[in-house]
Amino acid sequence: MDLVRDILDKQLIDREDCEMGRVDGLLMQLGKDSQPRITHIEIGGKTLWTRLHPASARLAVKLAKLWGPKRDGPVRIPWSRVMTTGKQIKLDVEAKETGAIDWEIWIARHIIERIPGGGEEEEE
Repeated sequence: MDLVRDILDKQLIDREDCEMGRVDGLLMQLGKDSQPRITHIEIGGKTLWTRLHPASARLAVKLAKLWGPKRDGPVRIPWSRVMTTGKQIKLDVEAKETGAIDWEIWIARHIIERIPGGGEEEEE
């Protein structure tokens, strides 16, 4: 398996077929006498921005502290929770429980709902 091609940037879906972002990074365990193995999938802006440039990651962290949902770090999902890989990666988790869709929920509550017609329907 070519991890960069087959895993990074693939769409993640939870056990209920809800989209929960894309794979931004992979964590590996390197053993002295064993081959490297993937331990976790990482989801989060800092991980993605670090792949582009460390300075952009630092800026993203500063902006996230001022604006958006408050998180200490990226979402890490154990590799053991991967059910299938292909065009999408299906995980044996629930998106809301992992925190992977915190940004989507924050944007819906703080921005979309304030746009006329973008939130809940008004009662007459």
